[in-house]
Amino acid sequence: DDKSCPLLEKMIRKHSFDQEAMPIEFVRPVPPDMVFEYWGNRLAKLHDVIRRPPPTNPVVSWFERHISERNALTVAISGLFLAALFGFLSFIVGLLQLILAWVAWKHPN
Repeated sequence: DDKSCPLLEKMIRKHSFDQEAMPIEFVRPVPPDMVFEYWGNRLAKLHDVIRRPPPTNPVVSWFERHISERNALTVAISGLFLAALFGFLSFIVGLLQLILAWVAWKHPN
């Protein structure tokens, strides 16, 4: 494509990349009914691994088995609600402290 070809040419010039990495232009167009008989299954498995990578550790694996996306969304929304609630409560406490300090300053006795 337009971005990768100039980048590859720059890497070949400046960093001694292999010139064989340049894209090869085909003489004939690829037929629409082309089938990968020998590599099709392997390519499909690689595509699945890229789209849904396997878990990297046992904790992530356990979470993927036991927590659905809906539950994760519910927990995230609950956390957001609780953060807003505690933020509002801390604002109220700060406001009350300000009022109390002002009253104590105006009426020291």
